[in-house]
Amino acid sequence: MLVCFSATAFERSPELTLQHAAPVDGMPRGNLSALQYCGERLLSVSDREDQTLYELSPSEAGWQAAGEYFELPDNAPSMLPVQLLAGAWLRGLSGQALDFEGLACDAEGNRYLVSESQLGVLKLPPAAAEPVKGHWLDLDSAVYREGERQGLWQQVNALAEGVAINASADTLWLAAERQGRGLIKLQRQGDQWRCPLAGCVLLAERRFLPTDAFAPGVLNKEVLPVDFSDLVLWQGKLWTLERNAHQVCRRSPLSGARERCWSFAQTILSDPYIYPDAPYGLAEALLINEDGIMIGLDNNDRVRPDGDGRPWIFQFALPADWQDGAKGD
Repeated sequence: MLVCFSATAFERSPELTLQHAAPVDGMPRGNLSALQYCGERLLSVSDREDQTLYELSPSEAGWQAAGEYFELPDNAPSMLPVQLLAGAWLRGLSGQALDFEGLACDAEGNRYLVSESQLGVLKLPPAAAEPVKGHWLDLDSAVYREGERQGLWQQVNALAEGVAINASADTLWLAAERQGRGLIKLQRQGDQWRCPLAGCVLLAERRFLPTDAFAPGVLNKEVLPVDFSDLVLWQGKLWTLERNAHQVCRRSPLSGARERCWSFAQTILSDPYIYPDAPYGLAEALLINEDGIMIGLDNNDRVRPDGDGRPWIFQFALPADWQDGAKGD
């Protein structure tokens, strides 16, 4: 595993090619925080909605969201210490109680939602005629202990920000958001999810972007930490959405090591898509398949200069070199 606390030079990656950009209607509280295909359904989640998934369908105006209500279990067990749980409780007073930030699906159509405030994963069975009821996965408490020792899980609202699972649902990965950011691996043993013998933490690093990473006056008024805002498993690789660096990176599922990155800064930081008052990146949702790379923005109630305040989804072409430099795992 890699542990890093230094500041290093940041090199802009090759730019992705934008194919289409469209708004999302029908998410009244906004805050689009994940995208994932479960079978034929394109699903999304909002970090302000504790009991709703959204199915996205193409419309004339862009994407139309329809809510799918689900039931929560009676208790939300958490491995977090009291100070982090108390901070999450205070944030919950403003409507972000479970703070679902990531979404993954297995081959049987089960949905997995990661709760940042609880550092937990809620499993939902496939959709049915009546609302389904979820249950919390039994995660190894070493996820917190090992991560905390290596600089993860240090502050409220900077915990788990992405989840990925393989098709057979026996290996699960989590992304720790920032200061420090990291990648966690768990393996299923019966009904329990346990750390591998080598440990849970694949990667833990605390680095910062230089102030001149992007154009003058654009998101460079303060030093920003590198971060992860979503996580995808595709074609046997982990893919990370790195919000403040405005890039997508391909990584090893065994070590978390970065293999190659592609930038979307040229699109996101240009009119009409830029939010001038955003002091940090807003990309929070990532989906990758043979049709390309989809990235969703959580605009956090911000309105663009043209007056648009809806979440937006960007469709980029899959880069021709997406397999280049891949290492065998």
